Amino acid sequence: MLTVDGAFDRISAVLQDKGYALKKEEKAADSTGDRKSVFTSPDMSVRVCWDAKARLLVIQVDAEEGWVDFARHGFGPKGLEDSAVDALVRAVGNEVGETSTDSD
Repeated sequence: MLTVDGAFDRISAVLQDKGYALKKEEKAADSTGDRKSVFTSPDMSVRVCWDAKARLLVIQVDAEEGWVDFARHGFGPKGLEDSAVDALVRAVGNEVGETSTDSD
């Protein structure tokens, strides 16, 4: 099981390896509350969100019309499963880098 901070650390590391920089972070006073981090690259912005009440981890991309869900996973009361977070990390590693360089 991972903490919310641990999940964010894994996803952040992949985004930074893809050339994204942390632009903004909003975090509740306790480590179990809501959290949002925004990462930017020259081509794209990505937001990682944790909704504590819904127990939902969402990765979004900035489309011109607003934030659009890229990947999401709900978690049960026992915590954030390593394998589910790893699946989100793989999605980011495999797709976000490619999406940011796609041409119209």
